[in-house]
Amino acid sequence: MASQQFEYDERGSTFYFFIASFYACVLIPVTYYFWPKENGKGKSEDMRKCHCEPCLIKESARRQKEPYQNLKRLMLKFYLFAGWLGLLIVIYKAVNIEIEGAEYDPYAVLGLSPSASAAEIRKQYHALSLKHHPDRGGNSKLFVAISKAYQALTDEETRRNYEEYGNPDGPGALRFGIALPSWLISKEYAFWVIGLYVLVFMVILPVVVGTWWFRSIKYNPDSVLLDTTQLYFYMFHKTPLLIPKRLIMILAGSFEFCRSCNSEIVERPSDDVEVPNLIKMLLSLGEHKKERPLCYPYSIKARALLHAHFNRLPLPVDTLQRDLNYVLKKCPPLIQEMTNIYLQLVAFAVTGRVARMPALETLDNVMKLSGMIVQAVWDNKSPLLQLPYFGEDTVRYLQGKKRNIRTCADLAQLDRFERRQTLKVLNDRQYNDVMCVLSSMPRVEMQVTFEVQDEDDRHTITAGAFVTCIAKMQRKPLVTWPNGHLHKGCLSGSSRRGSLASEPDLSACEQWATEERAALLSAALSPGAMEVDHRNAVERPSQADESKQTGAGKRKVWEKPKKRRGGKPKKKQTQPKIKPADSKQNNAASAGKQKKADGGTVDVTNQDDSNGSESDVSGEGAEHRESAAEDNEEEDELLIDEMAIKRERKILETVSKVTHPVHCPYFPEEKYEWWWIFICDRKRRLLISPPVHVTNLVDEVEVELKFPAPNKPGRYSFQVCLRSDSYLDCDQVKEVKFEVFEARQIVSHPQWDFTEERTDEDSDVESEYTELEEDDGDESS
Repeated sequence: MASQQFEYDERGSTFYFFIASFYACVLIPVTYYFWPKENGKGKSEDMRKCHCEPCLIKESARRQKEPYQNLKRLMLKFYLFAGWLGLLIVIYKAVNIEIEGAEYDPYAVLGLSPSASAAEIRKQYHALSLKHHPDRGGNSKLFVAISKAYQALTDEETRRNYEEYGNPDGPGALRFGIALPSWLISKEYAFWVIGLYVLVFMVILPVVVGTWWFRSIKYNPDSVLLDTTQLYFYMFHKTPLLIPKRLIMILAGSFEFCRSCNSEIVERPSDDVEVPNLIKMLLSLGEHKKERPLCYPYSIKARALLHAHFNRLPLPVDTLQRDLNYVLKKCPPLIQEMTNIYLQLVAFAVTGRVARMPALETLDNVMKLSGMIVQAVWDNKSPLLQLPYFGEDTVRYLQGKKRNIRTCADLAQLDRFERRQTLKVLNDRQYNDVMCVLSSMPRVEMQVTFEVQDEDDRHTITAGAFVTCIAKMQRKPLVTWPNGHLHKGCLSGSSRRGSLASEPDLSACEQWATEERAALLSAALSPGAMEVDHRNAVERPSQADESKQTGAGKRKVWEKPKKRRGGKPKKKQTQPKIKPADSKQNNAASAGKQKKADGGTVDVTNQDDSNGSESDVSGEGAEHRESAAEDNEEEDELLIDEMAIKRERKILETVSKVTHPVHCPYFPEEKYEWWWIFICDRKRRLLISPPVHVTNLVDEVEVELKFPAPNKPGRYSFQVCLRSDSYLDCDQVKEVKFEVFEARQIVSHPQWDFTEERTDEDSDVESEYTELEEDDGDESS
């Protein structure tokens, strides 16, 4: 067997290929991740922006950072291009290196063709040996190669070795090439190679890993300091009911704003002068309280900055305003952490680990605090201050007895001429900005259904069952303003023309209304709407639609039309669903009754007696109805399975957090619309299901809320709450009612009754086991 030899790459033929492969594996993902993304906002999107003074200041601050951002993009592109240029150079070198052939050809050494005869070989050998003989000044290595080639073609043993092994000398050593240059193991560079190894793997790598570890153990998975989490837990447990001002104090006491815990915090000598002056301008700040850490200087400064933000006070741009921007950027994750701490306390209270349950109002105030920070409005102020050019005087004017406009939705519901007349103090440009902001605000329509998944009767809720609440939310603009810029008819030549400044034409509004009606009709005809059992889940209609749905005889889309007098009787009757508790009693009475859409039953036996001849149904018709009913049940099961598969796929999909931008001129960063949705019981002040953070509501989204059903049968009323983290008056509370039935009794089957009777096989196995134990005991003794 041939021996093995390992050789390092002397010429770089394999080393360059290794470098090129490793280089490409690193460079491709680095380029994909670090390639600067271009700003895709066009002119049409810029036309929809608000042009109020705070928005212009925010936009100018953003553009001041653009030169640095552009320089950063250019530097990144330069480094990436340099990296790809280096890869091309390595590939070029690897391709152009000549690789020595390992195949030995004696005919090529002698300069003959493979079909040459023995006489020609002998003649060519004599000519080349005379020419390259060392005694005559020839090349000795070439002479040896010529002699070996001649022997390989004339000597029998040498020829046999060449034919079998490809080498006249017989089997050679098996060589393996290592794709590393030979200078790595040379004595000349040994010290440098070992030093580099020690520096990288024994100094740099442990330092980097240790630094990362000691920094990461101070944060939770949401990048919030663990000290801040403990502070929130203590404060929420200490005071179950927290009002917004108390929450602001706790938020300002977060250790993210302390210099000793966060190296990004900047402490300036000017703070000793500017912060006390700011505190004097603020009322009810509570800076004299001695509760730690709320009395520390960093906490008082952060609290003063937040109060100045809510009061919209001007601050020094280079000092306090910069600190306020940093505080505001940290607030959204901190508020989300407050929500998580509240849920932990609720779970601890349910299991008995803490004595007091936190109040439900605390959760409402935490979520309200997010909108307050984004919009820079106090909780006791009017939500109309979210609109541009709206001050205290304008709000008092709109909230008068004559108009009584309290929210942005009230302003959006006005007639277009009435709205322009109401806002006649604004010029056309300002009115256009107000309408752009109103058109960017959301109006969410929410449909709620209940079901018990993985059950035969999905819409029958039994005591103790695990209920799934499916909330389908559809987002629409608060008001239609499609173009987002001044229209041709928006002229201010006179006061009357100014008051009648044009809005979107009526055709656009009619088109929107038609689309809305079509969407509502499609929702009503959807399979999910037709499967709802209204005796288990009944939604309270909104105030706007309450007057329309008061008529008891109004037929739903999915209901059958009522039979008129004198007409033909119904040939197909659907049996009502049987309650689990009274299934035996209802079997006898269900033949003569028909289920109505509102949950009542109507006796239909007397109606069919007058037309008995027409109501007789043949056996073939009954069989046809039974087969059709079975087909419908199979289709329903397939539809339910398909819906479950779609929901599982939605869970696995990557959810984008980029939704609709929020008009927030006093918030330093671009904010997108996010929501919280949860179920609660306002009467008992209990949280039924944990809040779900919805970050992907662009047009329509479906959210599942899971909670255990009450243990006692009866009719219950819960509230499904939708809270916005960006606006103050976009919240919704939908009251839903459902009925809980008694749990089904588990029937005991004989095959489930496992007795302790022994069989013959069990006794035999046990006797063998005892005999083995006795034998082991005898051997040990």
